[in-house]
Amino acid sequence: MTSAFGFVVNTIFYVVCFLFLCRFILQAAKADFYNPISQGVVKATDPLLRPLRIVIPGFRNIDIASFLAAWLAKAVGIALVQGLESQIMPGAFFLIMVGLYEVLRLLLSIYFYALIIVIVLSFVAPGNYHPAAVLLAQLTEPVLAPARRLIPPLGGLDFSPILVFMVLALVRDYLLPAIFQALLQ
Repeated sequence: MTSAFGFVVNTIFYVVCFLFLCRFILQAAKADFYNPISQGVVKATDPLLRPLRIVIPGFRNIDIASFLAAWLAKAVGIALVQGLESQIMPGAFFLIMVGLYEVLRLLLSIYFYALIIVIVLSFVAPGNYHPAAVLLAQLTEPVLAPARRLIPPLGGLDFSPILVFMVLALVRDYLLPAIFQALLQ
């Protein structure tokens, strides 16, 4: 029973963290604010972020408040699940570090899967103006642009996503765990 309840709590806090990270990415990528999906994310996250922004202002196009809200949501979710399953509350340092690790890992995963969707859409429905397709293209373009400068399109095919996939996978699966494992010891 506890593991089922822990699953539900973990899923709820995962979705909340995902929404705050989407808000962070939308603002960092300067995505279209009037896109219906952007509007949905803004409406879902605004009740908590509006008062939080009074205390924590943004820096240029980086929304620090939404990143901290995602981090806080993940840390609270981890604390609740750990408390429910083991009846022992983890320490504050552990929660802060594991929460940051999980948020950064989710951020990299969002970009990884968004990139896959953009690539598939470019083959299946090129030139599609669906709000989700346009938004995903806007979100991935800041990540793809530096890779395109290194690897220009060859014969009409863009191989720059391969470089971005490699970097995202290396950071998410090898570099990030090594850094946080060293910090937690």
